[in-house]
Amino acid sequence: MKDATSSLPDPFRRCMKHYVAELKDRDDYEARMSEGECASCRRKANKPEYRIFGQKEWRSAYKEGEIECKACADQKELDKVLERNKTGLHEQLTSRFEKEYWHIPDDLKNAGFKNFKVDGYGNVSEAKKAAMDYVKTFAALYPENRYNLTIMGPPGTGKTHLVTAIARTLKEQEFLVMLLTTGALLSKIKATYQKGASQTEEGIFNYLRKADLLVLDDLGSEARSKDEFDWSKNKLFEIINLRIGKPTIYTSNFNEQHLPTAIGERAFSRLYNNNKFIELVTDDYRKNFTIE
Repeated sequence: MKDATSSLPDPFRRCMKHYVAELKDRDDYEARMSEGECASCRRKANKPEYRIFGQKEWRSAYKEGEIECKACADQKELDKVLERNKTGLHEQLTSRFEKEYWHIPDDLKNAGFKNFKVDGYGNVSEAKKAAMDYVKTFAALYPENRYNLTIMGPPGTGKTHLVTAIARTLKEQEFLVMLLTTGALLSKIKATYQKGASQTEEGIFNYLRKADLLVLDDLGSEARSKDEFDWSKNKLFEIINLRIGKPTIYTSNFNEQHLPTAIGERAFSRLYNNNKFIELVTDDYRKNFTIE
């Protein structure tokens, strides 16, 4: 390491008082720039030093390991800006998802795993365990290794309670989660076709791509007329297709035999992509709740 021979300009010398505690209340010192080694890349870096009048020793204005070359210092600042932008975008998306894509039935506002009753009926216990395992592994797995979940069974078996418990738990862990019925999502898409609509279909699709987890409840019961049926089948195929590689949870009142007819063969075939199927067989789950 060699020392630079030129002294620092007086404004820079005075600036050192703000980050060197020893110089805070004194002016009897001189400053210079030496050549040091960048703590990050080991290349040459400027090293500001100071010396109290009457002393022989020059001291570094930086602590050990804090010396950086300009390239590394600039990269660190850029990383900070990018992280702030990323945090800001996450907050914006969280707020938007909360407002537009977070629809929990009033009777399930507090749905969780603790208040999901099992009581030994059918295979509800296994379904609950599978749902809890899904949450446990979600954060541990890389996004591309997470899997889809399809919970099937007749009305009243607790499907919506289970997926709401999953969604609420992961949302509390700051994942970007959407939760709504398939019918509600398709209605939002259809509304973009109206003149003066505030959103576009592609805009909704972009949000669907950004969600860490999409939960679509009541798959297959969204269409009524023949035209709606054909349109919804095609749109479901697009939605399922664009979510390939990102985890999605579905519930349906249809079983594996009848679901292809309800949503279309093409959409159903896509469901098999990295998907775990659970069929709930139980007495009516709602019968387990009594009003006192």
